[in-house]
This record gives sequence, C-alpha cells and structure tokens, in this order.
Amino acid sequence: MSLIGQEEGIEHGTLRGHRQHTRRKVPATEACGCLQAKRDDERAKSEARQAGHSPRAAGQHKWNGGKYAAGTSRAEANTAVRAACPTEGCGQEATGRFPKQRSWVRVHVAGSTEPARDYCSGSCATYGIALAELRMDNAAA
Repeated sequence: MSLIGQEEGIEHGTLRGHRQHTRRKVPATEACGCLQAKRDDERAKSEARQAGHSPRAAGQHKWNGGKYAAGTSRAEANTAVRAACPTEGCGQEATGRFPKQRSWVRVHVAGSTEPARDYCSGSCATYGIALAELRMDNAAA
C-alpha cells in the first residue's frame, strides 16, 4: 500500500515530518510546523559551518571514540595513526643491497626525504610508501 498522498501519520512540527511530507508528496505548510522545523535545521547547520565546525564533526567525534578533532594542525595530521608492527626490524632503514630477510619488501620513493626502509609485509610496505609520498621533497620538483 502506497503512502503517497496520505497525510495521516505525518509527525508534524519535526524535521522527520518534513521528510515524510517530501516522500509522500504532500505539501508542507506553515500551519503544520514542518517548514519551520526544516528552516531551524538549516539555520543550525549554517551556524555550525560559520563557527568552523562541519555538520558531521560531532558525529565523527562520537564514532571515533573522541579521537576525531576537527581542525587539527599539520604536525598532528602527520603523526602515525597505526600501531607499531610487532615484527622486529620492520620499518628500519635499509642497509645493504637487498632486504635483510627473505620475502621482505624494500620501499624507496624517488624524490622523498624519507630514506629507503625494509618492511615485513605488503600492508606494512603500503604504509611505508604512503609515508614516503607524504614526505616528498617539493623543492626538487
């Protein structure tokens, strides 16, 4: 049974009610309060943006257990976010011509200020590549 055109059951005066009006293709009016609820929501979002907070910031902060901080500094953004690899020697500067253990991966990105490093696995090497790319020497370009 379609709800299109049915006004019964709409939660008037709320943002949810405004969405119900939209889905059911029933025009919202000033009398029902749904238009005012929509305007209030838009105004709150606008004020949050002007204050420097994105509308999602509060939700992201809650989802990440309080570890999300909008507007972090460049230095904070460059800190490692993964836990250290438990494998001994993973991520150490490369010495010699080949990686020190068989099946290890050597990462060296040309133009990066990060030295060549040896990693124990592909996932650790991927982290190393990303780190090296972030530390590209822009003066050489």
